[in-house]
Amino acid sequence: MNKNYRKTENRAQFSLFIDHLDQHISDVNPVRAIDAYIDTLNFDQLAVDVYKPSSSLRGQPAYNPADLLRLYLYGYLNGIRSSRKLEKECRRNIELMWLIKHQRPSYKTIANFRKDHHKLLIQVNRDFVLLCKQLDLVGGELIAIDGSFFHGNASKQSILTKNRLTQQLKAIEQKVQDYHAMLDALDNEESEEGSLDNIKLDELTTKQANLNQMLKELAQSGNGQLSRTDPDARLLFKRGAKIAGYNIQAAVDDRHHLIIASDVTNDGNDQKQLYPMSKRSKETLGVDKLTVLADAGYYETANLHFCTESQITPYVPIPNKSASIKKQNRFTRDHFQYNATNNHYICPEGKSLIPSSSLTIKHNKKQQLYISHSKDCKNCFKKDQCLAKDTTRRKLYRNEYEFAIDEHKRRMERQGEGKMKLRGAIVEHPFGTLKMRAGWQHFLVRGFKKVRGEWSLMNLAYNFTRVLNILGIKGFKAYCQ
Repeated sequence: MNKNYRKTENRAQFSLFIDHLDQHISDVNPVRAIDAYIDTLNFDQLAVDVYKPSSSLRGQPAYNPADLLRLYLYGYLNGIRSSRKLEKECRRNIELMWLIKHQRPSYKTIANFRKDHHKLLIQVNRDFVLLCKQLDLVGGELIAIDGSFFHGNASKQSILTKNRLTQQLKAIEQKVQDYHAMLDALDNEESEEGSLDNIKLDELTTKQANLNQMLKELAQSGNGQLSRTDPDARLLFKRGAKIAGYNIQAAVDDRHHLIIASDVTNDGNDQKQLYPMSKRSKETLGVDKLTVLADAGYYETANLHFCTESQITPYVPIPNKSASIKKQNRFTRDHFQYNATNNHYICPEGKSLIPSSSLTIKHNKKQQLYISHSKDCKNCFKKDQCLAKDTTRRKLYRNEYEFAIDEHKRRMERQGEGKMKLRGAIVEHPFGTLKMRAGWQHFLVRGFKKVRGEWSLMNLAYNFTRVLNILGIKGFKAYCQ
């Protein structure tokens, strides 16, 4: 068959003209942007745990951390996270050959870098956020905060709760009792079966001791869970689903949806995160004032107060805890007006609830009790709408952060609906991109320190992609040089 196909070169034939590897990497290839950015970093200033070359001539020289960081940033930008896959790519991927200059680190070297240099990864991620500020890609006035559950490197079965341990212990104790009864029945018989039962009893006794030890460790830790595989992973529940992992917090700037601050927690909800994330964002941005948007899961009175004290204006939906009471046509707390001048509450019928003599502590917050006069309530024709069963006076509690709560209510009444629509448009983009497009829904490492390091790589890859899309590869490279 005489077909007019393209002619090919003989693999064994020498070529008179030798190509440079650089000729195969175009000017707009993202690896040039990676290379240019890594060259801007001062590794001596970034992290104290980075390898310092030894004067000894024994053994092979270590890999330059800058090259391993190039490798990882390339990998995470291209959806390659496995150290074994990265090792393979170093041997066959022409872009990586160019980027790390023909080096071929083993998968173990690659994995150890991610595991051991979590401080460096966190600091490089922060450095890139500061670079985004210099590039005027960050508005610095409005951010949105959100959290998302990521799977850890642990199974759900490896995380034990007090209830689960107690159930297992009861089952073991019952088996121990059964074996004791069996051995008592065989007490006067010398048989091989009795010897085997003694061995089984020893095994059960050992398991029983281990379970008791785990319960003791759980009590001493003060946590509700004990993880044997990843000590910091927790069972997290959301919308009926259960995962073993971490709660990732991200603060996203409104201008270009860049993640400007983040953290890794193992809390099952976001209630404690509003102020810490807002404060971290404000410090990173270096601004005097900041507006923060978050969903209802972040509503917590102390956090609202601390935000206000720090010139942070939060917009968080207020949970409607009185909906069922309102449906019964009964008076809720919202029907009572606080008079700051006279320090008392006014009921719907114009009567006063005055403060009691002492303060109480509830949920680590000081609170003041306000009580109505019994004679006012006794003669009130609306008392059935107001008083609980078998009570003669109405009581209300006001905690020490109530002024911030009142201010927040007024703010949400004026602008809350519009701000919440804006929140979704800002903050849901990064997590959607990371989980759906990049496919990152789990961590490959274990423990807070290492997980925070890997999350920083994910964060850096997301922001890096955004910046290249905004500035273009040549524009970003020119700034770095």
